[in-house]
Amino acid sequence: MNPATQSLTSLPASPNEERKSRLGQYLIAMGLRLVCLFLCFITPGWWILLPVAGVVVLPLVAVGLANVVNSSASKSLRTRESNVPSLTSFTP
Repeated sequence: MNPATQSLTSLPASPNEERKSRLGQYLIAMGLRLVCLFLCFITPGWWILLPVAGVVVLPLVAVGLANVVNSSASKSLRTRESNVPSLTSFTP
């Protein structure tokens, strides 16, 4: 029985790279929330409901995006390449 080998293209992103990506998405969403908060002070009339909705909804979206781990892409690559023989399993 051959042990499962990993090719370089099927490896998932390193935890540091994934964390950096998720932190970037979170910071962008929180930056948009600050813009919405500022707009709450200068928007007149009923239009104020739009930035208020952004202030309320964006934290939920930001935390949801920050907690999503993208492991499905690496799993699909791994299952497609599992039938490919590796050089170490070749015996003449």
